[in-house]
Amino acid sequence: MNVDPLSNEKLNSTKIPLSVLLPGLAGLIPFVVLSLSEVMALGLPPIISLIAFNTYGAVILSFVGAIWWGLAAGSTQSVPRQVMFSWSVVPALIGWFATLVAPDVGVLMLSVGFALQWLGDAWLVRRYPGVAPAWLFPLRTILTGGVLSSMAIAWWFLV
Repeated sequence: MNVDPLSNEKLNSTKIPLSVLLPGLAGLIPFVVLSLSEVMALGLPPIISLIAFNTYGAVILSFVGAIWWGLAAGSTQSVPRQVMFSWSVVPALIGWFATLVAPDVGVLMLSVGFALQWLGDAWLVRRYPGVAPAWLFPLRTILTGGVLSSMAIAWWFLV
């Protein structure tokens, strides 16, 4: 009996495993809290909230790019592997540059980075079915929606 929560059967399902969904959603907490720090009266100056927000965003964008590295390492399809290895470092670079510019510009750069990564994910799963678990793109869509919403809220309240 296979009790692995990420068994092959579940990898081929579009239903997002709870063991993946819950940590993903938990990863949105810093985005939401920092973007709403002024409304929640956390006592942080807006610039500190914005810098913390951008720093966390850069870390998460880097992580999201690294997903492509992991998928490429496990793939046997040579064409997407080359593209995936190459692209996997771009989000980290975008995130890093976003921490080096003015915080308001950083929010915009991170927003573009997350949107580009989501578009890349959409391209990858449509062009190369089976290169990623079927649930990955629905998960990425939910999380990217949460991140981009938080980016808009941060822009409104912190910039």
